Amino acid sequence: MAIPFVEPDPPLNYNGAAECRALDAHFRLRRIPRSQPNRLLLASWNIANLGAQDRPRRAFNIIAHILKRFDLVAVQEVNDNFRAFLAVMERMGRGFDYVLSDTAGNDERLGFVYRKSKVGLEHLFGEIALRPKEYPRRNVKVHFRENRRDRFRTLKNFRFVPFDRNPMIGSFVSGDVNFVLANVHLYFGAFQRYANTTKQQKKYARRVLEIFALARWANDRSTGGNALDRDIVLLGDMNIPNMNQNEATVRALEEFGWRSVEIEDRDHIGTRAEDLSHIGGTNLGNDKTYDQIAFAPQSLGDRVLRNGVFDFDNAIFARKWREISGELSHGRAVGLFNRYVKHHISDHRPIWVQLEV
Repeated sequence: MAIPFVEPDPPLNYNGAAECRALDAHFRLRRIPRSQPNRLLLASWNIANLGAQDRPRRAFNIIAHILKRFDLVAVQEVNDNFRAFLAVMERMGRGFDYVLSDTAGNDERLGFVYRKSKVGLEHLFGEIALRPKEYPRRNVKVHFRENRRDRFRTLKNFRFVPFDRNPMIGSFVSGDVNFVLANVHLYFGAFQRYANTTKQQKKYARRVLEIFALARWANDRSTGGNALDRDIVLLGDMNIPNMNQNEATVRALEEFGWRSVEIEDRDHIGTRAEDLSHIGGTNLGNDKTYDQIAFAPQSLGDRVLRNGVFDFDNAIFARKWREISGELSHGRAVGLFNRYVKHHISDHRPIWVQLEV
């Protein structure tokens, strides 16, 4: 069951229209492109506990405003009670539509939101549900810290546990390009670094096996003779804390050639952070790469023109930030401010790519 982010006291007072204007300025600062002919803006966003926590209606305006910047968005954490999601869709207007999955682990749904003038639905929609004979077994190497020393343990022949939330697949067309998206919210379990007990290590290994099973499924479908479409994109909240090669999660994703778009903007080292549209992390702390968009080699990845992460949290609620940053230390102010952002909007940032279509 979802654990809602509770709003701090006192409640936050803001004007939704003013916050949307601040977002527009931040879109320009981060150089997030607008929807254009022959270009597709594809994104993924975990909108925390949407329907599971009591957001004010004006928060839906802000969420909708962010979603409307993109042409096609894979959305995670839509609650079984999807009325909040419908309230967001109402604010997006008639130019947008959506597809939802049924509820799965943690009472969550997955969904796709799309701009009808740019994106069409094709014929394949469903879930990835593996049969027991397809469950992989793997040796999983876990690197962790214990007694201030780096250690590792290999869990041998560890068996896949069925997806906590079956990934949702959907086929789309934009311009001259047809493709399949696999929208995922994978099991988290435990951080590798702190997995110094057998229980924690098994939780970490479960996530590794989910990622491996996902990548193997995508490889089998993209190379098999019965695939409706071989161009598959894996995207969503994969719960990969960082892209360090010590992460077995990363190796499991890349084993079949699937590679995530770079989140860091390595071409702009030394440039002022406020001028960049590529932000270091997809979480509010700016240090985790939970959310990913991964392409197969020689596939749609060759069509990527631009990509990044939109740090909406550095644009909204500026008045509240000025108030608390003048009263508290920087660390405490950031912690309190992020609690407001998590309650009203999300603890994840959208990750996006612009594709030539």
